[in-house]
Amino acid sequence: MKRKISLTLTALAIFLTLLFTGCGNSEKPDINSNIEQNDEYNPVSSISLSETEAASLNNSIKVKVYYKTLRGDKLCSETKLLQFTNKDRKADVLASKIIDLMIAGPSNSSLVKTLPDGSKLNSLKIKNGVAYVDFNEAFGKGLSESNEAIFIAYSITNTLTEFKNINHVAITCNGNKIESSACNFSNLLRNTEIVTDIESALPQTDYSENVFLEIDLE
Repeated sequence: MKRKISLTLTALAIFLTLLFTGCGNSEKPDINSNIEQNDEYNPVSSISLSETEAASLNNSIKVKVYYKTLRGDKLCSETKLLQFTNKDRKADVLASKIIDLMIAGPSNSSLVKTLPDGSKLNSLKIKNGVAYVDFNEAFGKGLSESNEAIFIAYSITNTLTEFKNINHVAITCNGNKIESSACNFSNLLRNTEIVTDIESALPQTDYSENVFLEIDLE
């Protein structure tokens, strides 16, 4: 009888040991497993241009505006502080003000503005992830006379797609479609291949022999 009780207690002890050991070794669910890792594909700015979030801003935000480098071969962003009033707390209005910053030009002397002289924004509307941007006649004229359509198009596009709810940009002139062999102004996507950092945007120093010959030696 004692032997049976001893065997029963031993079996129970082994069962409990296996039970709790199994619980201790069970894997915990990964709390990050269901989070989409899309940051490298979806550029995120300091704000999202939704009406709700635009209404919650505190009258000034930092924005990235893209200009052409002084060397003329790339685009580079410059961070600017955008000021606005309570009446401006709408997504379309804020985006329009950012275009105005592009028209005004950069503060950094290593960058130059891309938009043609005399450019003015007629309208800007955001719908279903697309920013519809319409410029005046001076923009269209300057574009037709320039060989830098790529920089003009993508400085606008890269600036506006810094915001989470803008994925495409469509640019027109006085409501008319822009015909260009350089790119499709009706369906522009973000282009990071022509973007560089500010250090690379600096003009290269000329270390040619003539420069050294002009130095007066004592």
